[in-house]
Amino acid sequence: MIEAHVVTSENLSHYTEEWEQYLRWRHTIYVEEKKWRPARADGRELDQFDTPDATYILGIEDGEIVTAARLIPTDKPHLVSEVFPHMCEVAGLPRRPDWAEWTRTYVLPHRRTAGRRGILTQICCAVMEYCLDEGIRYAGGIQETYFLPQWKMLNWRVKPLGLPQLVDQEWCVVAYLECSEMALENARKVLGTSRSLLVRRGEQPPFVGERTHIKRSTMLAAASDAEVIA
Repeated sequence: MIEAHVVTSENLSHYTEEWEQYLRWRHTIYVEEKKWRPARADGRELDQFDTPDATYILGIEDGEIVTAARLIPTDKPHLVSEVFPHMCEVAGLPRRPDWAEWTRTYVLPHRRTAGRRGILTQICCAVMEYCLDEGIRYAGGIQETYFLPQWKMLNWRVKPLGLPQLVDQEWCVVAYLECSEMALENARKVLGTSRSLLVRRGEQPPFVGERTHIKRSTMLAAASDAEVIA
């Protein structure tokens, strides 16, 4: 079972090497595999939403990041608000501090399985646990429709904000998941566990509420520092 480490701009110094791993795997998956973005010479994938407002859940197993997810309050600039607002034509664009955009979720290629207790279910369980801890009511955003069977398997309640559309030759939809104790219980039941997956180190700013202002360059500098340490 993974350990799901909660990483923010305020405790990033505890995760210098892991942050480097995370960005390089993002480049492998979102640049090399999915072709969503142009290649970078440094082999890392970052976008304009990697700001101090973002929280990262890094799923670590045997010292290796095997999965991850990113959460951003929807009252801050996020992928749907800045790029895909037209895909919220049914229910409108969410702009609430207690709604989280959940993006950049991946599982390493060699750890992907079709099993119900796989790494994907584990990171979903960890994200749901974090959302409940932090007072987040809904989490979601634009996602490939192949995630929908995963939500159905977990018996999670899905709130679509628009209709499915083709994005880069993949069917996607803007949808949010209701965060509830029942949703967490369902995920834990599938995994056969009752224990917490979350690990918190150092300062943990609240997701819902004011955060200490730290420049985005802090995030980039941490990635650069990892080259020196590695």
